[in-house]
Amino acid sequence: MPNINSLNITIEKTKFALSFFMVFITGISFGIGLFLVFFTNLGVEVHWTSDVSLDFLLFSVFGFNAINFNLGLTFLFFWFVYLACYFFCLLKPIPITKLRFFGRKQNMMSVTTKMDQSTGFVTSHNYLMITISWFSLYFILSILIDILQQLFGITLGNPLTHDPLLSFFYLSAAPLNEEIFFRVLLMGLPLFLIFIPIGRGKFLSTLNHPYSNMEKFRRQSTTIGVFIIIILNSFVFGLSHVIFGGGYELGKISQAALGGLIIGWIYYRYGLASAITFHWISNYVFFAYSILGFYLFQTPWNVESDNLLLGIVSIGFIAIGILFFYQVAGRFLNKYLVR
Repeated sequence: MPNINSLNITIEKTKFALSFFMVFITGISFGIGLFLVFFTNLGVEVHWTSDVSLDFLLFSVFGFNAINFNLGLTFLFFWFVYLACYFFCLLKPIPITKLRFFGRKQNMMSVTTKMDQSTGFVTSHNYLMITISWFSLYFILSILIDILQQLFGITLGNPLTHDPLLSFFYLSAAPLNEEIFFRVLLMGLPLFLIFIPIGRGKFLSTLNHPYSNMEKFRRQSTTIGVFIIIILNSFVFGLSHVIFGGGYELGKISQAALGGLIIGWIYYRYGLASAITFHWISNYVFFAYSILGFYLFQTPWNVESDNLLLGIVSIGFIAIGILFFYQVAGRFLNKYLVR
């Protein structure tokens, strides 16, 4: 099947190049965020020196709600956490700079990269590249879900406030806030208690990366159990977006549940840093470019379809998502349907 293999390799090359471009796009969003918060006057009612109310889900479990924090200092806290997660994914388990897909023909793939001969799929072993691929797939599926739901009058709602700076702050806080609660507490903890024998597992290490610690205790029922927990976790994650308010409507349940499903898998398989980075791209990166477009070109900051910079970023993720969908579908067909 030389023609199919050639097509698969071409698709992987294209996706690999686009993913590297999106690494650049997501990376410079760190600087964009700092600029927007500390060097502009985008806030309608707040400034980076203002104290604002913020609910930490983990604190809420113990009855601490709506604590006031300094906007600028709290933003920097989240910013540094996301930067640490981003660089961890960038460097683990193999640094992105050591991925040698493009090179001389005889050395096109180094020993750090493996090719599936049946699909042309390159396993790069870099968490950031993996996270970008899975996010891109989620992005196109979430668009399709939104289009389908709108045909029946079901909408997502809008969580944004009237203040772009305050909206950016709250969306920036959500990834860490929600991943600690929904993935670590509601998923990692049950996985540890159910699948790790008493006294034989590393508690904090399992909460950080369940798969790496559960693999040596793997039983026949482990895969089914993990799948059930991820499904339940994604359903609770989707439902919470409507139950706890924030401007979302019923249409958000299915979209957020899909996101929770993919993030749950990423958390289990690739670790907490990858899950946080996935969520960070969805919230921080997109909104940073949305507000930057508003600041530079006066395009609407709260309407996705009319924002030039956001459109460019979206096209990149859509292209990767389509290519990755082809690869995932090919792997699935080869594994389960092709004899």
